[in-house]
Amino acid sequence: MLRVSPVLVPAPLRLGDRRGLLRLVGAVGLANATWLMVAIVVVGSLQPRHMADFHVMRDAAREILEGRSGGFVYPPPVALLLIPFTFLPYSVAAVIWIALVLASIPLLLLSLGVRDWRCHALTLLAASSIAVVTSGSLSAFLALGTALLWKYRDRRVLAALLVGTIVVAKLYLWPLAVWLVAIKRGRSAALGLATAAGLALAGWAITGFAGLTQYPDRVSSVAALEQGQSYSPVALVLSLGGSAQLGRLLAVAGGVALLAAVFRSARQEDGERRSFVLAIAATFAFSPISWLHYFVLLAVPIALASPGFAPLWLVPLGFWALQMKSGGELWRIAIAAALTAAIVGLAARARPTTSA
Repeated sequence: MLRVSPVLVPAPLRLGDRRGLLRLVGAVGLANATWLMVAIVVVGSLQPRHMADFHVMRDAAREILEGRSGGFVYPPPVALLLIPFTFLPYSVAAVIWIALVLASIPLLLLSLGVRDWRCHALTLLAASSIAVVTSGSLSAFLALGTALLWKYRDRRVLAALLVGTIVVAKLYLWPLAVWLVAIKRGRSAALGLATAAGLALAGWAITGFAGLTQYPDRVSSVAALEQGQSYSPVALVLSLGGSAQLGRLLAVAGGVALLAAVFRSARQEDGERRSFVLAIAATFAFSPISWLHYFVLLAVPIALASPGFAPLWLVPLGFWALQMKSGGELWRIAIAAALTAAIVGLAARARPTTSA
């Protein structure tokens, strides 16, 4: 008698199995999307017309070596860091710089206790992180320095060196020194500002103080030329038809209000973390110019609020609606302001389960 083998019919997936399968598919998709995006951005950034900030800093370093300087908008210590890159072909120097930038982003997350790979992938996929690579800017390094400042806030000398270094690289980060005062680390703040002054003075001395007297006017001229194209509070006022002077006044008023909130929140529960988030918000208020890559700094308050995966990590993906410059478009500036306010507000109110 012919025996017919039974047809094997797969058992229906249970609800738990389906959720597991969806998580697996999502994980694989997110990982592949991350690496693909990074690869595309890296290849594209190596084109000579990209990485404008890296070009400027590298050219300034070359001018210092040649004994002529004075046209640089960053303080000289920043250009000095790029001197080793002047001895390399552009393509080699650019690859090394991009590698350092890409490494700094997961390092800042790890330094704050973030181990979930989804958080790392989403941060790398954020438009602000991509903009750091395509511009070749310092923003990722400044974000890493800010994260390390939080981590080592109780070590006076190290905290002072960190805040001094990041302030001399980007002056608009000075509210972080005020935060140290608010959490009763005044000596670290004073030593940090002295460090910043010393680094700036040493940098100018190496250049023979070339262009020192013209430097404030040069920075003001660049700010006046570019501020309307950025995402700063001044740009917001300009896009609404107000004057640059009114924009600066409102920006200062907002920054002062945030600094007052820094001191107030520092005395409350979880005060050090919450006041740190508000101090980061104050840096955006006081900055006359904010490009898309500046917002990579927001990874710090997100990480402090939620070291594990949470919906807050998805918010920076909204920056994909923007481009490097606002072009003076109100809707773009409004989106950047709304995303920043949402991240800062949610991070400041969050109650993290673990502390970095």
